[in-house]
Amino acid sequence: MNDRTWKNISITLGVICALLIGVAGALLVVGGKSGSPTTSSSPDSSLVSVASQAPDATPTGTVIPGQSQTASVVPVVSASATPASGPGDPATITFTNLGLDASKDTNGFSRTFTFVSDGPGPVTFAVTKISKGGTAKMCIKVDLGDFACKVGTLVSFLQSKADPGHNTWTMALQGYSTSAPAVDVTMTWPSVNPKVTVNHGRLQGSSTSGVSEALNGLAFTFKPRKAGTVNVQAVWTTITADVSMTLWDVTSAPSLTIDTRTYPQAASVTPTYSFKVDQTKSYQGRLRDSSPDNGRPDLTAEITFP
Repeated sequence: MNDRTWKNISITLGVICALLIGVAGALLVVGGKSGSPTTSSSPDSSLVSVASQAPDATPTGTVIPGQSQTASVVPVVSASATPASGPGDPATITFTNLGLDASKDTNGFSRTFTFVSDGPGPVTFAVTKISKGGTAKMCIKVDLGDFACKVGTLVSFLQSKADPGHNTWTMALQGYSTSAPAVDVTMTWPSVNPKVTVNHGRLQGSSTSGVSEALNGLAFTFKPRKAGTVNVQAVWTTITADVSMTLWDVTSAPSLTIDTRTYPQAASVTPTYSFKVDQTKSYQGRLRDSSPDNGRPDLTAEITFP
């Protein structure tokens, strides 16, 4: 084989090597992009499994007291949400003396709360008070992501962030194992027109002896960011009942009753409750069943405030 032939072979082999190196580099870049971490790292669970899982089952991502808590349980919203028309100021609402069903209660449900954030800002959830000896499980998710869960006494998620668009947040709350505590739970989020939807509440008639007042409807506290109107819509299953909606001025002690509406033998709050409120004051609303207890009415409510 002469020198000219060897030279041609060497050139050919060099071209092949260069092509192979280029292909390998392209694959490395593509592989690096597809394997990069995403903006959401929530655990793999669902609202259905939270509400109806087997006794003592713990969803993936649940944090048990005494175990390390990693950043993987803090939902981060996707950057692909539809842009908001404008950023919202922080809105805060607290549900007080809220009775929870135990996760071992085969007829129980998680209390679920849903709202939409408008624009960027912190989104926080916190159990600020719990009845003695109680343990709660809090699970939250954003948009179509998975739930992240924590178990404990004063459980909270305080580091979640909304992006510049609209994001739908859901929080599910129930007692852990056989615990069925009463809690105060507070949530804050950026919002232009705050609205919270509550699913699987209870409307037990507490005029019957032995029925906890914590299972009788909803009590919620808020401070308007501007003058406007608070609205409450509600519907429940199983029963018709004598229901009342009362609003207090709780700016200072003692609280002052400023409005009460009654809905006799009703299956819903009709017409919708509404009342004008002042941004200089704080308010508490209370939806309550004054009839004798009858079954386990499932309550759905929607609360809007300025």
